[in-house]
Amino acid sequence: MKRQILVHGLAAVLSCAALLGCGDSSNDDAIAPVQTVSVGTITGFGSVVVNGVRFDDRGATVTINDQSATSAQLRVGMVVAVEGRVNACPNADTAVCDGIATRIRFRNKLEGPITSLNRLSNALQVMGRDIVVDDETAFDGDAVVDLGGVGVGDVVAISGLSDQNRLRARLVQRIGPFVDGTTPIMVHGLVAHLDAALGTCAVDGVQVRFQGLGDANLPAGGLADGQYVQVQGRSYGSGLMTAERIQLRDRIGAPDASLVELEGYVSGFVSVADFVVDGQRVDASSAIWRNGSAADLADGVRVEVEGTMVGAVLVARKLIFRLEASAQIVAPIQGKDVPAGSLVLLGQRVATTPLTQYTDHATGSGRPNRSIGYADLVLTDRVDVRAYQDGSGQLVATRVERTEADPLLIARGAVAAKAPLTNLTLLGIDVATSAMTRYRDSLGLPITDVTFYALVQVPPALPTVVRAQGVAGATSASTIDATRATSTRGEVEIAR
Repeated sequence: MKRQILVHGLAAVLSCAALLGCGDSSNDDAIAPVQTVSVGTITGFGSVVVNGVRFDDRGATVTINDQSATSAQLRVGMVVAVEGRVNACPNADTAVCDGIATRIRFRNKLEGPITSLNRLSNALQVMGRDIVVDDETAFDGDAVVDLGGVGVGDVVAISGLSDQNRLRARLVQRIGPFVDGTTPIMVHGLVAHLDAALGTCAVDGVQVRFQGLGDANLPAGGLADGQYVQVQGRSYGSGLMTAERIQLRDRIGAPDASLVELEGYVSGFVSVADFVVDGQRVDASSAIWRNGSAADLADGVRVEVEGTMVGAVLVARKLIFRLEASAQIVAPIQGKDVPAGSLVLLGQRVATTPLTQYTDHATGSGRPNRSIGYADLVLTDRVDVRAYQDGSGQLVATRVERTEADPLLIARGAVAAKAPLTNLTLLGIDVATSAMTRYRDSLGLPITDVTFYALVQVPPALPTVVRAQGVAGATSASTIDATRATSTRGEVEIAR
């Protein structure tokens, strides 16, 4: 894999998903042609799809880490800044809107060795920086489809959204093994905790040693807290990245655009008129609220904000709560409703939206994380779908990944009903179990069937989330056979 394609997170995460009014179809979401800057995660191609807008990129200037590049180097999961124009879009909820990009910018958030890894909690550290992997994280690299494909000492590049003191990964790309003193490493972020005497500071949570650097390799006028910088080096040890060069960089923003979009996690919450989203102060006191109300706003909540810049403050016209995936189905596609843009898996209808992310890890696809969309999916394709349930109980996909053909079926979700010791129901899917089924607790440790069913709660109690796997049921298209009567792969586990 060429290093120049390893492009990831940005300092300011602005999203045109709010522009689309996802989750609402009122007239407030109709869009007239408008100049905009949209910064968010690439969810598909056929031009570049960013937060529900398909930007024609044929005339766009593309830069990667401030170097000239091409749109062919993009990957799903990269967080990008798109400057351009969004065309009129009367119903952004049900269709991908069109736009024209004049400029697309990319910067990697973090690139360095994995210093710790916990696959049970889907967490890792890169040069000491806390990284969280969730249902919307895409993976890229040879034989890398999840955290099982990387290990401590591997160099990875991370694209993500800041969430308190963590970085929620949207794309993890494996580069190769780290060789101290040889392998290039990098971090972008704000300088903090500067100690000039010791020659150390923190940059976006990574501890940096700059002692001994000459003026030519430091910002003009010296290093200071609050500067936004790029740190480059080749050495990491004893919890410190040794800098070879520290350069000032601009925080990608859009104060001159007609419309500004911001996606991220809330921090520094004081009131609806005073909070921060990925470093940008926001005033939502006059905003229209979607998928929630002002009472739901708090630190750690994922939102999208649409508005205009007034001085250094983003004044929101609209604030949308982004619902995050909590369910998973891995199964062949049984049906497609093209007008509705939905899929049928294990008998369950799963809706897709302009924000659904598509990736491809099937053999022969040739270009993982690229060149796939809803139209490319065909019946019997095996897909891994991550989804949330909306207020009506409808499954809505946040991510669809085409995978290798395999008879293994997987479902993860809240248990709606149980019949000890033979049956569970989750996401509308029946899971048949038996004494031969392998049962595990939330730590992944083996337990008995009696213990498992005693631990599983169903409504009206807070339902337990379970991951079930097995093969197709003999009599129903919506059943997973985890009994091990015809396969040795039947297993149910209390989800972590």
